[in-house]
Amino acid sequence: MSLSLRVAWRHLRARQPARWARPLGACALVLVIAGAAAVLWSRGQPVSLIDDEMPLPTLAYVLGSLGLFIGLLVLSFAATIRGFTLLVAITGYSVAQGCAALVLVLSLLDGLEGDLQRRLLGHRAHLRISPPPGSEIVTPEPLVARVEAVPEVVGVSPELAGPIMIRSGFGRAGVNLVGVDPVLHARASGLPGEVVEGDYTAFLDPSLLPQRPFPTLPDAIEPEPEPRESDVLPGRSEETGSEDHVDPPAGDDGDDDGGWEDPEQEIPRLRAEGSIPPARAPVVVSPPPVADDEDDGGGWEDPEQEIPRLRAEGKIPAARPPVVEEEPPAEEPAEAAEPESPAADEPRTVPVLLGIELAAELSVSAGDPVQLITPEGRMTPAGLVPGVLQARVAGVYATGVYDDDRDYAYVPLTDAQAFLRAPGAVTSIAVRLGDPEALAAAKAAVVAVADPELVVEDWRQIHHGLFSAMFLEKVAMFVALLFVILVAAFGILATNMMSVMERSAEIAILKAMGARDRLIAGIFALEGIIVGGVGCVGGIAAGLALCAWFGEHGIPLRSSAFTLEALPLRVDPWEVALVAAAALVLVGLASVLPARAAAALRPVDGLRRGE
Repeated sequence: MSLSLRVAWRHLRARQPARWARPLGACALVLVIAGAAAVLWSRGQPVSLIDDEMPLPTLAYVLGSLGLFIGLLVLSFAATIRGFTLLVAITGYSVAQGCAALVLVLSLLDGLEGDLQRRLLGHRAHLRISPPPGSEIVTPEPLVARVEAVPEVVGVSPELAGPIMIRSGFGRAGVNLVGVDPVLHARASGLPGEVVEGDYTAFLDPSLLPQRPFPTLPDAIEPEPEPRESDVLPGRSEETGSEDHVDPPAGDDGDDDGGWEDPEQEIPRLRAEGSIPPARAPVVVSPPPVADDEDDGGGWEDPEQEIPRLRAEGKIPAARPPVVEEEPPAEEPAEAAEPESPAADEPRTVPVLLGIELAAELSVSAGDPVQLITPEGRMTPAGLVPGVLQARVAGVYATGVYDDDRDYAYVPLTDAQAFLRAPGAVTSIAVRLGDPEALAAAKAAVVAVADPELVVEDWRQIHHGLFSAMFLEKVAMFVALLFVILVAAFGILATNMMSVMERSAEIAILKAMGARDRLIAGIFALEGIIVGGVGCVGGIAAGLALCAWFGEHGIPLRSSAFTLEALPLRVDPWEVALVAAAALVLVGLASVLPARAAAALRPVDGLRRGE
């Protein structure tokens, strides 16, 4: 070991361990044991299916993992301050924190990018052949046959896409209608394996569609109103409604002080007392006088008398002889005809596959009827009438990508061509490869068999905007977390500058004894590199340990709020090496200034400062 390294190591070591380091380590050890016990207990408990609250095993797992992590962090810090000074330990832990955060965040972003890429390549095509903008591929069958002959190709599916509006009994939404050949598309995409409700075979054969009636609300039955006390007449039973004899209460003068009175008794009594007028005599209405046979001056005339008289006077023509209708001959009983099948007159039911987000927005499931509406309608005397297609949900698929689960609806290609008024035409051809990563050779082979005016794009070009945004996000996170290491590097700079000022007398003595400036600069440069290197190695180790822990056990996410069941993590060795190199470079640069200041110190100035 060189003299510079021995002197630098002696400067970093603590002369006497802190008294509070041992109690702090004991408390951290207890926290580690408790957290590990909670995690082990939660792993052996059954999984709860309750969604509205966090079950006890999940809560124990989260709290135990948090306690285990904090306990290990404090325990390692307590062990560090027993060997190094407090300022060195804090500076080294700052570097370790930045390195661990960088490794964990970059691994998480790589895992999310890989998971998204897996979902996209599992659902969509690896290559897409499309015509120039504004045109279509007419009669794509020869091109499909040529592309299928390419060795790297495992599936080819012609597609016809167009914007439409889909409507159900509970809502409506604008989507992209995609017409596909059910048989060819099953080999060119992972759509059959993504159906979570219904069956893909119903998409192949519409006769297997589940027939669910349109949901209707039951007729509301109005409850019979309960009788009120004021509605129950005296003398009538409330339960049976039968009349019971009720004797009126007897009073001194017959008055019951405003109580119940019998009209048959009270009305004659009041008339006898003169309180009310006597009863009126009944009015007798005499019948009208019988009219004479003479003319009543334009009044009512009897047709039976007037019509013969007018015919006799020649004012109206004579009566026509009655027409005798012949009875039709009795028809022989016809042979019993076979009843026509009602299904023969019904139109063909069009199956449609919807994403899980779109089905939830429309409140439909497998077997429910929906309407497809397109602006590509027909011209009538009343104007342009949009086209309407009655369809039924054959299944609901889930890819895990919100845009694919919300913005697309799949129907058979022939129905889409008739509905969008594009007979025999397609807008693109999807190509699936055996190896999605081997794009160069496969794309060159497909370009060779395709027509010159067609455009061939791979999945990286199709999703260029999405993956570019994720790359920029990764770069932004790297730069942001690199500032944590930069702050730690400034801490190393300040610590070494204070060390130079405190040990100015020692520097002066070494120079007076013949030590060169390079030796003095190397001592203080090694101090900063040792602190930064230990922190960098410890932080990267902690970050890899966290990635391994979360990759194995995962972080429980609520399925009702997140698409992912656990955080996907993927460690890239090149990124880990980049983090280590960036941390060491920052720490090394922070050690240059104190080293140069120590080397430039003159012995006389050092002895004067030491006094």
